[in-house]
Amino acid sequence: MSRGLWDEIGTRMRSHGYMKGVERTVERVRRTGEIFTPTDLVIEMISEIPLDALGPGRTILDPACGDGQFLVAAKWVKVLHHGMIEADALTDIYGIDIMRDNVELCRLRLGGGTIVVGDALQPARFLPEQSEEDRRRMLALFGDASEPQTLFDFVDQEVAIS
Repeated sequence: MSRGLWDEIGTRMRSHGYMKGVERTVERVRRTGEIFTPTDLVIEMISEIPLDALGPGRTILDPACGDGQFLVAAKWVKVLHHGMIEADALTDIYGIDIMRDNVELCRLRLGGGTIVVGDALQPARFLPEQSEEDRRRMLALFGDASEPQTLFDFVDQEVAIS
């Protein structure tokens, strides 16, 4: 992909309110382990992935999506490089985060996608910020909560980012 296209992806990512509207105090970061990756580093990392791995019909899962930095980049690769329309690109994009405000910001930044409050390491774990809809989606993604599941059982041969 050309440098110009990567520059365009960076511009579009920056226009989507990275880390906007969520107060990330030292206490919160200590409690949640949140790490937020700057746009230029996300682009550098994504540019190392074979672009076909981000093509039509290829699932993108970020099990700790935060505000969606990696998912937003993947969406724009699908749209700008592979020629997908945004709605189709979003059908392949999944994100999970333990913090409701991150999930809401990620959904806003992406304009859709399947983004849920949940714990990808312990999918059956109920989180206080998790809605019934989030709970249903976690069960749909990971199966019956009574059976032990891992993130790796779900992604199998799909592409996981994060």
